[in-house]
Amino acid sequence: MTHTKTLLAVITLFVLMVSCSKDDDATNNVPSYVRFNFLTNSNNEPLEYPQVSSAIIPSRNYTNTSIKTLKIPVTLTSYTLKNEVTVNYSVTTSADASVFKINPINQLSFKNNKLTDTIYVSFNERWTDEENIVLNLESVSDTSIHLGNINDTYPNTSFTINLGDILTSYTLSENRIEIEGIAGEEIEFEVNFPNGYIASEIENIEILEFLNGFDYSISTDNSKNDDTTISYKITLNEDINNDDVLYQTIITLVDTENYNATGNTKLQIVKPIKTPRDPDVNTASHFYDLSNGFYRTYLEHWNDFNNDGVCAWQSTFAFTYPVIVESTNENAVLYDDNGTEDPLDDIYHHAFQIGFDSPFATTTVNSFNLKRYFSNDSGSRANSPGFNVNPAIEFYPENGTSTTNGTVLIIPQFLTISSTNGNSHAIAISGEGTYYEVSPGVFEIKFQLNLTNDEVFGGTITSNYMLYNTNSYTDPEDLTTNNCVTVYTL
Repeated sequence: MTHTKTLLAVITLFVLMVSCSKDDDATNNVPSYVRFNFLTNSNNEPLEYPQVSSAIIPSRNYTNTSIKTLKIPVTLTSYTLKNEVTVNYSVTTSADASVFKINPINQLSFKNNKLTDTIYVSFNERWTDEENIVLNLESVSDTSIHLGNINDTYPNTSFTINLGDILTSYTLSENRIEIEGIAGEEIEFEVNFPNGYIASEIENIEILEFLNGFDYSISTDNSKNDDTTISYKITLNEDINNDDVLYQTIITLVDTENYNATGNTKLQIVKPIKTPRDPDVNTASHFYDLSNGFYRTYLEHWNDFNNDGVCAWQSTFAFTYPVIVESTNENAVLYDDNGTEDPLDDIYHHAFQIGFDSPFATTTVNSFNLKRYFSNDSGSRANSPGFNVNPAIEFYPENGTSTTNGTVLIIPQFLTISSTNGNSHAIAISGEGTYYEVSPGVFEIKFQLNLTNDEVFGGTITSNYMLYNTNSYTDPEDLTTNNCVTVYTL
């Protein structure tokens, strides 16, 4: 019996060895090949390596309307690559040679741990006509590697860049920054160019306007600049000592001949009034739950958006989040130390502020029911970042220590909201109200919101709200107020 088991084991081992040998032969027989591997997403935006998708067919051409660097991946597929391989490529163009430059020049390289190389096409100036740039893979240093896909229909050995109409814009990275007000304090912000910029077009024009409420110096941080970003650093030249006064500087991004200001066009730098409060009260924590990615607060808004002449409460909700602050903030509470003793990776939340945001990177949420105010608004984050308001509401507990009631402030700021036809508006918001714990764990906020914009509203409009941290609440009674807003056109 022992001999039989031994014989079976030997036979099994022999079969496995033969199988592995055949698999190795099969692998060695799979042809290696190199080709252009340029992919775009559903918005026709290029995916940049290492972003990949097996569901997308590589493109053979691309219409470029951007002046930021275009990255074109070339991929080599091989199971047996042992030595470095180089691939030569050529460039032909109908455009003026001064318009662009290409790196690396005419040759790509591949190794066993680097099977994708990238051609970078950067632009030195604007083109005026619809030209093109054609890249062709010409030869491979290893003749066993096939040039192009293993088919005659889509070899992808050629890639054409069509130079279309250039679209350039810019936006501020954020709309509001709170400061401590200490001399020497540094504040950083960015101007972002989604489609890139030409440095010579920017360096001799003023793209920012300033309404200053305190003394500071401003400079560009060249170490952080690239072809889609200009970084700025503000340094306070004075201590702002009066805690009973709100200090504010407003920086506005303006339209220029070649660049349209979109998205966030106003940045408030604010040293707010300081009110003594005990951070351990942590009022804000009752209005969010980070264990639930779709946690929301519930809103009742007094309006006549259906334009029937009758005002009524309208129900809606918004995804609600904490406001992240530095550990030095006097109202900071530790949320997570990330399981380490290193304080640099600790996460702190503001004990008395909450904000509204979308859980998705490109979309917006219906903060303060703002989307119902307008008949023709654009809901994308790029066009209307103001629909996401963060921070939005600040709590002031009674006597600074109450765990059940106090007042609220709608944090004054400018919200950029755009229409579907491209009109963009900076709408100033403000407001105030009160809050109560109406039953155990259930909080109610009663407040008024002011919206100001001369072009859209003809000045300031005001409306009434009730906000709850749960959907288990009693419907509010109808109001007799005249603050009954209707729909506006942007």
